[in-house]
Amino acid sequence: MRKAVKEKKSAGRKPLMAAEIAPGSLGGIIRKARLGKSMVLQELANKSDLSISFLSQVERDLLTPSVSALKRIADVLDIPAGSLMFGAESRKGGVGIGLVRRGNRKRVVFPDSRIEYEMLTPDLRRRMSVLWLKAPPHGESGPVFSHDGEDAVIVLKGRLKIEIGGVWYELGSGDSLYFSSELPHRWRNDSDKPAEVVWISTPPSF
Repeated sequence: MRKAVKEKKSAGRKPLMAAEIAPGSLGGIIRKARLGKSMVLQELANKSDLSISFLSQVERDLLTPSVSALKRIADVLDIPAGSLMFGAESRKGGVGIGLVRRGNRKRVVFPDSRIEYEMLTPDLRRRMSVLWLKAPPHGESGPVFSHDGEDAVIVLKGRLKIEIGGVWYELGSGDSLYFSSELPHRWRNDSDKPAEVVWISTPPSF
């Protein structure tokens, strides 16, 4: 799955003050790297082509950016993208534990889209991403896309069509699909009702 990024404020969440940002969190790492280069947030926004409000929420850990956005931020800050996508725990090979309460899920947001994604993993700095996808009626992911790794899809509600290597598969509630994500793929919801899906990718493909 591939998309661009757009700022969107999380409803009902209390904004964090700078002092509340955890130094080892994704937002904390980005903020520390930015300040280390004596760069103001507006400069980072201009160079990364991301909005200042979006970056502000990322630094405060209110939003989780896509992998493509993380790469753009890393390029501007001249740091390895892996330092943002994979935490120290992953590099040490530790299993770790990440509990995400329903009300504390981070959202992955895209421009001009009614598609909703929520992170079921703490962040994108893991060896896999687990996303809760809400596909609106007649919504679609866009052009076919391929990437390294493997994907698994579980339909929880409604129906979803997934194209893999030129072949369409229709999934209903309770159905699942596993495939090599190196095969070109995309999805769409042809029905008049929303679909809810769990989408797993390893490594994270956003």
